[in-house]
Amino acid sequence: MAAVHVVSKLDNSEHAVCKITSDNSVLAPSSVRAQSLLISLTSNNLTYARNGGRLHWWDVYPVPPDAPAPFNNRQEWGIVPAWGYARVVESTVDAIAKGSLLYGMWPTSVHFVDLQLRRSEPAGHWIECSPHRDQLMTAYNHYEEASPTDPLELQMTALCKPLSGGPSLLNSSVFSAQRLHPFGTGAPWSEEDADLSSAVVISLSASSKTGRSFFWELARNRDTASSGPLALLQLTSAPETLPQYETTLPVKSMFYGDLDSVSWAQRFQPSRIVILDFGAPDAVLESVRSSSSKIAASVTVISIGYEAKVYKPEELQARMATNSSKVQLNTSGLRDQAVKLVGADNYFQRLDTDWKRWLEEKAYGDLQAKVMSGVEGRQGIEGAWSDLCQRRVPANVGMIVDLSK
Repeated sequence: MAAVHVVSKLDNSEHAVCKITSDNSVLAPSSVRAQSLLISLTSNNLTYARNGGRLHWWDVYPVPPDAPAPFNNRQEWGIVPAWGYARVVESTVDAIAKGSLLYGMWPTSVHFVDLQLRRSEPAGHWIECSPHRDQLMTAYNHYEEASPTDPLELQMTALCKPLSGGPSLLNSSVFSAQRLHPFGTGAPWSEEDADLSSAVVISLSASSKTGRSFFWELARNRDTASSGPLALLQLTSAPETLPQYETTLPVKSMFYGDLDSVSWAQRFQPSRIVILDFGAPDAVLESVRSSSSKIAASVTVISIGYEAKVYKPEELQARMATNSSKVQLNTSGLRDQAVKLVGADNYFQRLDTDWKRWLEEKAYGDLQAKVMSGVEGRQGIEGAWSDLCQRRVPANVGMIVDLSK
């Protein structure tokens, strides 16, 4: 019997573990049968649950029909997908052998799942094309062949690589000569929009994993002397956890509550302030936006993430009401536009090169991987989900779940 973690679609803080019999039916052509091996759980998983119906994340791995009641009611219960690795236990794809390792999105469970795959570019990349997933954004149907490597590298890749894609695209495609709109729809993004040469960037929730990745992009992967920004101000509840880099970019890391935090930016006389919200409390964003408008003629807010919590319906509605005053980042759509512009081979080669540097430079800083085991119990997915919902995960801790045993 295989353990499956299920979450209530009506109240994401309500969750349980049920048992099902793993699928041993005949595997369809051009398919693999896989089992989750090593996955990460971050605030992104709360987003997948929160917007699972609207953005089809509940469709990725539906609750199997033989799950016991009430969990077989797919209107009320779902499986939250998570990034990481799975092992192929059976394959009808000639290029993917039994025992292969695949990187992508997997269920928070140990039951067997079938993926229908077609080749993509570059070699070793695959697209999941099952009909029940055809409304999912492309990035979440993308899988890569992987090789076993150092355990810490596997852990940090599962934990941080999924969250580095947005910051990488902001650096290479949004605030660059490519001038792609953050939402990835092909909408206009002017030279002024893309120009950071006279701007100070303010990062909110800078100690989040996405915020940390953006810090690395500016400090270590950008010619800021010619392309800007003038400076980077990082605001967070835990500035002491942020890494330090050798960089010519002026950087200041401060607590949310520091009253004079935004005034630090004034010394650089910016004509523009760009606020990147990686998931700060709404009140912090509005305070920073108001202060920024007093020292710069132009203020742009780009929304990347939500605060790491379970939102009440009225809180979510209030946040959605402010969306018109922000530019929303859609990593998947933006990636589609970037691939279309430079080609898949060029895009993924650059991404892989940057990721290897990220690992070599230990860009995760003092971020600690908390390795948990299995689906059930306090030390498994069950406990990890409770910690996410109850905001018990410190800023310098990332949760990894080993499902190999």
